Amino acid sequence: MRSRKIAAVSLGCAKNRIDTEEFLGLLERSGYLITGDPAEADAIIINTCAFIEEAQQESINTILELAGDIHNRRALLIAAGCLAQRFGGKLLDEIPELKGVIGVHSYAKLPLLLERCFAGRKELLLLPPPDHYRSPGPRLLTRPPHSAYVKISEGCSNRCRYCLIPSLRGPLRSRPSSDIIGEIKQLIDGGAREINLIAQDTTAYGADRGAADGLSELISQILLAIPDFFWLRILYAHPARISDSLIDLIAREKRLCKYLDLPLQHVNSGLLQSMGRGYSREDIVNLVEKLRRRIPGVTLRTTYLAGYPGETAARFRELCSFLKQEPFERVGVFAYSRQPGTAASALDRQVPRRVAAKRRHKLLRIQQKIALQFNGRLVGKSFTVLVEGLARNGGVLYYGRTSSQAPEVDGLVFFRSSRSLRRGSLVNVLVTAVSPYDLFGKALGTPEGPAT
Repeated sequence: MRSRKIAAVSLGCAKNRIDTEEFLGLLERSGYLITGDPAEADAIIINTCAFIEEAQQESINTILELAGDIHNRRALLIAAGCLAQRFGGKLLDEIPELKGVIGVHSYAKLPLLLERCFAGRKELLLLPPPDHYRSPGPRLLTRPPHSAYVKISEGCSNRCRYCLIPSLRGPLRSRPSSDIIGEIKQLIDGGAREINLIAQDTTAYGADRGAADGLSELISQILLAIPDFFWLRILYAHPARISDSLIDLIAREKRLCKYLDLPLQHVNSGLLQSMGRGYSREDIVNLVEKLRRRIPGVTLRTTYLAGYPGETAARFRELCSFLKQEPFERVGVFAYSRQPGTAASALDRQVPRRVAAKRRHKLLRIQQKIALQFNGRLVGKSFTVLVEGLARNGGVLYYGRTSSQAPEVDGLVFFRSSRSLRRGSLVNVLVTAVSPYDLFGKALGTPEGPAT
């Protein structure tokens, strides 16, 4: 076993990446060698996504592509993750190149599954969700250490009618705060300057244990236990659970990014009720007004779902108007994907896929103009930037992010520097030009105080 090399391909969201890093850490502790090159691996594990139809197709295409790559050598191909949890043995039956399928609740037994697959058996392992949050142990990071995600819970109990996640990941299971704080300490000791808290719904943290405002309590514990300076960012915050204490924390605490990611999905009250979101258009308007008033300079990100069943032309126009009337700095848009097994899949008035796709593109075009206006106001201002790396080999053009730009989903800052900069360092950058998503500028020097 000590001579076996394992590679992993992680698809989908940052939560999936954490799963990948956790099971790679487990495999390394079990004696396997970990490689970043699938071409030299004895086994390749594809951590799949099943959130929407496009993600499922990408997962299947990746499996088939890797199956072709290993056709002439004796490497194992293992499917893991949400697609594996959903389709299980069907994947083994329809993709003969697969030697194993393992679901999201079974990673603690991955070494055993690999052992059996290396012995020539085909294996399927799909355990039910555990009663409590369980981690296979310390992660093997696959990203540069200066920016890290930390998962604070698993599963979801919201039961939004379009979403497969509860059926795949199970109900909400909050992670012990001591484990979260311990992991953040380790990451900061390893060079992390930015910690991004993630879950299916971060604002639900602790609700399974009866906590009324668990996320605020957790953040307060983190900031009290860790005196180091770092950016702490909240992602995936449900709009119905943004408490006054959480707003006060973001406004008051210098280490908390003045940034909030709250997926609205829509603004028509009838559609929101049909989705099972638990709030109305009026609630959204009041929340946005409160956030803008009580957190000066806050950056808001949201996502919308175009083409949900019952989205008439009039309801779509309402969403377009809202996008202009209540602009957000960051907006992502998905086209509704009909998923068998969800309540929404059985609804009448399904919107044709081509119409949903067309509506998605229209929303993105509207947002491009809005984003350009927001960014245009930043020209001539300076911001603290977390350096991500060189944009050109051997050049002086770097790229990074401000505290108002989340990793992977938001834009970047491209800037010139006359001196060499280390990845993970902080530098002041003067913004001189913008595009709808990115900022451009020049380095002014290293900041001495907290990031802005």
